[in-house]
Amino acid sequence: MKHIFPALLFALSMPHVSVRAQELHFEPNRPQGEAKGIFPGRVTWIRDAEAACWNGHDGHWWDEGNIDPKRLDAMYSSSVCALTGKKSPKKAWKSIFKYYNSHNGRGNRGYKKGERIAIKINLNNTYETGDRDNDIDQSPQATIALLHQLTAHAGVPQECITVYDASVGWRKRAIPDRLYEPVHRLFPKVRWTSATASPGVEGVEWIKDAITYTDPSVSLGTVLPSVVMEASYLINVALLKGHEISGVTLCAKNHFGSIPFPGRMHGSHTVSQMKGREGDYSAYVDLMGCPNLGRKTLLYIVDGLYGMQTNVGGPRPDRDRWKMFGNEWSASYFMSLDPVAIECVCTDFLFAEFGKELGFSGAPQFKKGSSQNCDNYQKEAAKGHNGRFGDYRPNGIKTGSLGVFEHWNNAKDKQYSRNMGKNTGIELYEIKRKP
Repeated sequence: MKHIFPALLFALSMPHVSVRAQELHFEPNRPQGEAKGIFPGRVTWIRDAEAACWNGHDGHWWDEGNIDPKRLDAMYSSSVCALTGKKSPKKAWKSIFKYYNSHNGRGNRGYKKGERIAIKINLNNTYETGDRDNDIDQSPQATIALLHQLTAHAGVPQECITVYDASVGWRKRAIPDRLYEPVHRLFPKVRWTSATASPGVEGVEWIKDAITYTDPSVSLGTVLPSVVMEASYLINVALLKGHEISGVTLCAKNHFGSIPFPGRMHGSHTVSQMKGREGDYSAYVDLMGCPNLGRKTLLYIVDGLYGMQTNVGGPRPDRDRWKMFGNEWSASYFMSLDPVAIECVCTDFLFAEFGKELGFSGAPQFKKGSSQNCDNYQKEAAKGHNGRFGDYRPNGIKTGSLGVFEHWNNAKDKQYSRNMGKNTGIELYEIKRKP
């Protein structure tokens, strides 16, 4: 296995690197913050082009046959093993639980039967159970792969798992039948929760005074879903995509599906940073560090099978096949125990591929430029301190550094500080797929 990852200084003579990112530049290899994880700052990356096999024209990207479930399951197993240094998924999951518990005052132990796990999926574009469009959302195949890992390898009973996306946002989100039905057939005891109740899916119950913000003027709502509050652990499953307002939308912004009113501040620099400057306060950090939300997170996952330039619509062959990968789908998975490091790595990949087009959807009300300053929340989370408001303290509790921030050296070599033999910063761990 190799380690790898870069920034945005690359030449036109590198045909496998996107020319769309030529004008962008992040300062490379200047780590900030405190690395987290069994291997501090490690982010695993695996790519299997045969796992994402949609032809780009017929049917939907999420149809059966367009994501290879066996290859996806292998990507999951390889990733958790690489994240922990273990040789089997069973030992890897035990190690992940022990790491979390030992760092959260619950003893050096693994999963205890009866403890509940909430899985936050991304259904940003789904508002009705009959939804069958091609927009980029959580796939049935990815949900099945994760549930198989938890039940077969981690020893978690189905009835102790809840899959949710609860935001009322612009409209109430729903669990679509195309997702629920194939997963429910295999895992009938798993619970489901969304803002819209439907057969087999519970309507969200909001718990009052569950989250407060460092900036008291934030109006995102102070309630959280009961399924999150009652859970001992949370797994954050985001998608690899840009965003027309915030530049990128990854694990941190995925929690806009854990609060009721994200639309209230979407256009504010308090949330999006697009209109702000480096050092501005970010509500994302409060979501990441809230003891009832982000601090419960056991594992961070970014599904990049069909990584996209923007957050709306579906994968477009002319736009979302990656020049970085020879004009193929991104076909990648990222995992980490460090909530900041995984955001940095995925941001570097997205910037390197899409450049100033990153986030742009073509909607007339959202002009290009959402990528400007979009890594500010990552720096803020790494510092755990804001120049105006002082220490980040969601629910009145200081977060400290939530993880390590760094940009890679360039998009060809993809090297972070720990890849260069240093004892600080991020380590990108590339998993080579077995032939």
